[in-house]
Amino acid sequence: MPRAFTPTWFFFGDSLTLGVNDNRMPGGWVSRLALLGQEAGLYRFPPATFYNLGARRQSTADLARRWRQEVDCRQMPGMIPHLLFCTGVVDMAAPGGGQPLALDKSLFCLRDILAEAAPLAPTLIVSPPPVADPAVRRRIAELGAAQAALCAELGLPFADIHAALAASRGYMDDLSDGLHPGPEGCTIMAELLLAQTPVHDFLRTDMDEEEN
Repeated sequence: MPRAFTPTWFFFGDSLTLGVNDNRMPGGWVSRLALLGQEAGLYRFPPATFYNLGARRQSTADLARRWRQEVDCRQMPGMIPHLLFCTGVVDMAAPGGGQPLALDKSLFCLRDILAEAAPLAPTLIVSPPPVADPAVRRRIAELGAAQAALCAELGLPFADIHAALAASRGYMDDLSDGLHPGPEGCTIMAELLLAQTPVHDFLRTDMDEEEN
């Protein structure tokens, strides 16, 4: 007998969401968070489904252009979508060269995303994590604060882990290329996220709805 409901989480972001430096677990902090949530009893595998849709060097504008198609092409009967966005490091660091994106332009793109995402499914924004370069880290922190204000304006949950990660020697020391955490940093980020109430609530499901 088919399951009536399939709770499904979509994680959108750049290479930090993709987990490019985690050589122990494909999917980086997203995969680690998914496992921690199961261990905490927030959902069951199966039917819980997680899509890591991070893409290298993608800005908030890039996410705005593609996220809805990514969700739509994975639709299936009984799917209950949840949308998480962790974006902004590419905007502020410009790792492919060129100039950082102006903060107001980054926010404009995020506002567009949230205007469509929030009515569609539970939506959570995670602050962009810190990087090694102090000047870039300050720009990312400023963007994170602006993202938090936007979420407060829109009544949406926001998980701010930038300051905690920047203060974590384990995380910062694990940025071998200055941008991407390795296994230790991804574990630290996942643990910090699960400890936040907005993330815990975003991941929690009604177990009775998951039964056949």
